[in-house]
Amino acid sequence: MTALKIQRITAPLTSVKNTVKTASMAAVVSIILINAGCERVIDYKGPETEPKAVIYALLEPDRFISVTVSESHSVFQTPWQPRQIKDATVRVFRDGELLETLPYTGTEPADENVPVSPYSPYSSATNKPEYGHTYRIEVMIPGYRAAYGETSLPDPVDVEVADTIYSDIGYGNKQLTVKLRFRDPADEKNYYRFTAPATTGHYYGDLSQPYDPGQKVYIRNIELNYGAKSDPIISPMQEDDIFEIYPQNTYYVFTDELIPGKEYTLNLKYTGMYFNTEHYEFLRAFFRLNSITRDLYLYLQSYSVHGQTQDNPLAEPVPVYTNVTNGIGIVGAMSFAQDSLKIGEYPVDGVQYEMQLY
Repeated sequence: MTALKIQRITAPLTSVKNTVKTASMAAVVSIILINAGCERVIDYKGPETEPKAVIYALLEPDRFISVTVSESHSVFQTPWQPRQIKDATVRVFRDGELLETLPYTGTEPADENVPVSPYSPYSSATNKPEYGHTYRIEVMIPGYRAAYGETSLPDPVDVEVADTIYSDIGYGNKQLTVKLRFRDPADEKNYYRFTAPATTGHYYGDLSQPYDPGQKVYIRNIELNYGAKSDPIISPMQEDDIFEIYPQNTYYVFTDELIPGKEYTLNLKYTGMYFNTEHYEFLRAFFRLNSITRDLYLYLQSYSVHGQTQDNPLAEPVPVYTNVTNGIGIVGAMSFAQDSLKIGEYPVDGVQYEMQLY
């Protein structure tokens, strides 16, 4: 008998296309319907899966090195209570030489009724990763095998907002198109992730009337990465997906497979993104092209597909990628270049502002 291995991974977060013939799908659906009223309990006779150390580390050039430590456990390990792992030894090596042993930087919950987080932070207060070096994160948790992963900072790729276009799409709606241009470096394989943090200000008074100083402009922090859903390199067109087998690109990652060494322009589209500057509405957007490591790309891609297909009985299970030896998780790196878009003035003396948290 082939052993069945089942393991639950506690993860923070951070598409395989299946082509199924119509006749086969009809047969599968028929079998499901026929057996819908049946229930059968199957005793699991396989071995328990060995618990492992879990490491999450994302190195960025402008941030101190930080590592999150956790532990995996079997779905059969009940009861299981999350805990803060305060006695782990977390070491950072640079080009094979010990750089620092990171201290535990977690805190106890202020309220004893608050659930304990399973993610234990270890952080540096002095060291930031540098380009041109290989970093190795090594974690030793008592009772577990020593686990480790390696990574290096990828070079950022310059990006610019080449154009912005407002267009009327009917029924009084406007669409903002942002063209974000970059050139993929030649003679190397590159991996990217698009993000776009932004801050907006909206006036909820009567826009048909002059600005009322008694009305507030409400501020929100939002993410504009969804505009990339209209770009074919990030969100390629797919056939009709009646069974929801084609997962979406949750983290907006892509490679240079279709644009090796070429210039490319991302077309970002935003419906309803209009700001009345006469009423002090505004936009501050930062369009970022993140250069990421291959390991981080594979992790984000597989984690996205895993999350979207794990409860789909018609989809094949997708394991989450890891580059951690003797453990689980990801040790990756990211750098970015960005260009900004500014609409309206902010802040303006005499205008009342209020932050919205939702």
